[in-house]
This record gives sequence, structure tokens and C-alpha cells, in this order.
Amino acid sequence: MRIFLAIPRSPNPTFASDLWKANLHDPLVAMGHDTVLWDGGTLALFDLDPADPATAPARERFGGEFLRAVEAADRAARLDLVLTYVSASHLAPEVVARVRERVAPVANFFCNNVHQFHLIRALAPSFTTNLVPEAAALDVYRAVGARVDFFPMAANPDVYRRQDVPIRYEATFAGQRYADRASQILALRRAGVAAHAFGQGWSGSGDGAAASRGVAEGGGPRRALTLLLAGRNPLVAARDRVEWARLRSDFSDALHPPARDDAYVRLFSESAISLGFLVLGDSHRTRRPLRQVRLREFEAPMAGAFYLTEHLDELALHYEIGREIVCYRSREELVDRCRYYLAHPEAREPIRRAGEARAQRDHTWTRRFDGLFAAMRRRGEIG
Repeated sequence: MRIFLAIPRSPNPTFASDLWKANLHDPLVAMGHDTVLWDGGTLALFDLDPADPATAPARERFGGEFLRAVEAADRAARLDLVLTYVSASHLAPEVVARVRERVAPVANFFCNNVHQFHLIRALAPSFTTNLVPEAAALDVYRAVGARVDFFPMAANPDVYRRQDVPIRYEATFAGQRYADRASQILALRRAGVAAHAFGQGWSGSGDGAAASRGVAEGGGPRRALTLLLAGRNPLVAARDRVEWARLRSDFSDALHPPARDDAYVRLFSESAISLGFLVLGDSHRTRRPLRQVRLREFEAPMAGAFYLTEHLDELALHYEIGREIVCYRSREELVDRCRYYLAHPEAREPIRRAGEARAQRDHTWTRRFDGLFAAMRRRGEIG
């Protein structure tokens, strides 16, 4: 097939990375598809509110550039599919309709739907299909009249693979600092587990971005009232600030900036335990914290890590819990399981190997795309 692929190259605008390209573009090319990659400044528009009238000029500009790029690619050689990773801040429904009518079916991949469905809601019914990686979010798409394909996250085995390097760290987490992640790392450190964190917001270079996510905001009565009205517990917010300050003061050597792509992948082999945290935003400050399966749930096992992540029932769709990955349900269980598996490498190794084998067998992007294209062919959407 000839595919027009509109995605950001990087998962984050604050540091150079090609991981989204490696995940979503490179497997299509390896599968033999003629793939036209177009970025068009996609990443910046994810930060805009699609319902804000001030977003309209950016959406109109992006939509015009997108339409011209698609039509030019189609003139060069007929397109069979347009595959996008956009929100309602990027495109208006009429732009998607024009592409579907004049060029090819349009499939849109969008993640973080459990807490950010509002960013795609208005546009979702416009697509030929929506590729939804969270099983818990499928019904909200259907409720607005959108067609969906369950399209879980995955990993590229050409990128994420076990490396022959010595273990340098007892436990590591690689990802942004927000939610209760700093408190979890602090708890491990206080318990004698030498946990390290890499990513935006953990070292001095990234604190501003973490603060914007609600981790390091200021206090005071007015702020407490604002949090209460928003359904947040100001006492938990205050605890977050205290524990983040203690982590910085007592264990600053455990906090690192984002790792470059090669170092990020190598970190899974350099760690006795690779950690996962699933809480979304600042929802840990509410009565019902939101959680979802992340890309890391596939990257880490694919790269040969022993993976210890927060429990979520949906994970059982992808792994045999306890045999291929290990989960924890509380901070105390996180600490206990880290201590146990650090003391028993003979128990870690078979789980690590089983998780790696499962990821390589069932959780590659090639397998995801094969399943998607087969479904679209059955429905007559592609040839």
C-alpha cells in the first residue's frame, strides 16, 4: 500500500527524539509499504484546547498545509490510506471529509484517551476509523458515533532489544515527573532501594514543565479552595510538594534529565528492575485515580527488562501477570516487591525472559498494523 503518515517524529517537544518515527513509521516501511512521512508541526498543537476559539487560526493553518501535502502525495502516486496522529486542535471535520471523499480512507491514532478524550471528541466521528490503544476508552468513542479499532500500544523490536551491558542500577523509571511519581521514588529510596528517575522534570532543566502539570504548584488558602472545587484534595497536593522537596534535597543524585533515545533503550538492560507508574495527571489527588496502560508497558519487556508496574486489570489482556511482568497495588507492595526481586535475581530472570518473549511475539507494531489492515480490508475500506 501507499500510505500518507502524519505524525510527530518525537513524543516530547522538549528534547530530541525519533521514537515515534521508530515506532509508527519504520515498521510500515519494513513491511514493504510505500510510506510518505509528514510532520507539519504536529506536536505543538496537542497543547491547544480544541474548544478555545483562539485555537481556530492554528487549526485552519495546519489543516490547509495537511490537505495540500496529502493531495500532492496523491498526485505523485495514488494513496491507499491516510494514517494520522492528530487531535481536534489540528483538523476540522470538513478537512477529514474532503480527504476521505477525494483521496483515501483516514485512520487516526490517538492515545491518552482515558483522561484526554475531550481533545479528540469533536473530530473522532469524522475518521474512517479511530485506532484506540486503551480498551477502557473504546465505549466513549462509540458513544459519539465514531468507528473504532482496538489498537494497543506496542514496540519495535529493531529498536527495543536486550543489550549486553552490566547492570548499573537497582531500579529505574524513565518518564516525566508528575502525579505521585516523585513520592513513589522517595518511598523506595527511604526503604533502601536505590531507585533512579530519568526524564523531564526530575532535574533542574525540566522542573518548569513538571510544575505546569500540577506537581509543584504553590500553596495557600486560595489555591486549596481552587483544588477543592476542582475535586482535588489540597492535603495531597501539599504532601506532593513536601515529598518532592525531600527527594530533591536528600537524593538529588538519583534524579536525571531525559535520556537520549539510545541511552533510554539501554537503560532497560542496565536496570535490575524497570518501574512503571500508571496514574494520569494529578488524578491521584481525587477519590478515583485514573490509570491507563502506557507505551512503556511494551517498550520495557520488548527491551528485555524485568518490568514491575502498577496493577491495572487491562494489563491482563497483554501479559500473564506474575509470570511475564509483575504488578503492585500499593506503595507498600511496590517497596516489598522491589526488595524481594533485588534479593532474588533467580526469581527475576525467568519473568524477564518470559516478558521479552511475549512482547516479541504479540506486541510488535508489525502485528498491530497487520491486524488493522486485515480488519479494514474485511470492511471494504482498503483494497
